Amino acid sequence: MAALTQLLVGVLLSEAFLGLYSDQTNLTAKPGETVTLPCQAMSSERVTVLDWTKKDLGSYRVLLYRNSEFDTEQQHPSFTKRVDLKDKEMKDGDVSLVLKNVTTADSGTYECRVVQSGTTRPELGAAPNRIINLYVAPRSRIMIGRGNTAGSSGGNTAGSSGWMIGLTVLLLLIGTA
Repeated sequence: MAALTQLLVGVLLSEAFLGLYSDQTNLTAKPGETVTLPCQAMSSERVTVLDWTKKDLGSYRVLLYRNSEFDTEQQHPSFTKRVDLKDKEMKDGDVSLVLKNVTTADSGTYECRVVQSGTTRPELGAAPNRIINLYVAPRSRIMIGRGNTAGSSGGNTAGSSGWMIGLTVLLLLIGTA
């Protein structure tokens, strides 16, 4: 029993640790809303390339900024005139994406990659700066506790609900020992 308790405590603590320090955010929205997908550059250096992708788009982009301009040739048609940056000047490294008039087809995993002048991260194939899991629920299926709605800032960090469940289970185990 003691070995099982130690194993359970180890798993729960690792879940809590990984969940708190994850660069993933879960957001929930209703159709028609405007959603801000947060992303922050690593430093205050000038952004030379900003690449917002969605996993199911193949080689298309949600938004691509390079050579000091937005590249609309690489943009998936479903995002034309529906995306913008929260701060077009990208002051203080804010490269958050604003997605307007969301639909259930917008649900999915979005990745933000940033290349800045003077950094040692020259390629866009590197790990993303931020991963956003967006769920656009049909109007009748919005559930409390699934994540923040589009109007809220930040969303729920992945693993935060698991951390609370794990802590509850741990306290129950300690109380019964």
